[in-house]
Amino acid sequence: MEGEQHFSPEKKKPPFLYHASANREIETFEPRAKSIRDPEEGSVIFATPDLALATTFLVSEANDSWTQIGKMDGVPYMVIRDKKHFMRRDKGGSIYKFNSESFASHPHRGMGEDEWVSKDPVTPVEKNDVESALEAMIENGVQVFFVDKKTFNSIKHDADSFDIIRTLESENKRRGKNVVEFTNEK
Repeated sequence: MEGEQHFSPEKKKPPFLYHASANREIETFEPRAKSIRDPEEGSVIFATPDLALATTFLVSEANDSWTQIGKMDGVPYMVIRDKKHFMRRDKGGSIYKFNSESFASHPHRGMGEDEWVSKDPVTPVEKNDVESALEAMIENGVQVFFVDKKTFNSIKHDADSFDIIRTLESENKRRGKNVVEFTNEK
């Protein structure tokens, strides 16, 4: 209609955000050079409004060479290339809860609206210790997939990686806990 304006409203800032770490002793988080996703942005502290997604970051040595983290149908998932490798590194950790005041979201960077950053030091308002990253992920509904190297490489390099993931049996299903069957819709 004439004079009608179309715009996308800004997403409301969540009151709290979560950050998971294998380090259980952090009292105040400081932006670190290790945490740069964009050179123009500089050092930041990462957090997410999604507690389940935060649990996927409990193993500090996990990286893109042997894990893949994402969301499908709005549900967080983690694909892990080597179960033994993961289990040796799973020492648990802490999930920290932050007030979101100093955080900003840049929807076209990183994990989009699931990833918020702060350039300022942040002191957690709450901390929850967990004994196992795997148990925390499953408990919070993250769909966890342990795969062989060939399957992992196919997922990493195939444009239809979601189609591959949909065919896999999750660790959740094997345990009968917090199972989500992904739809076949794109």
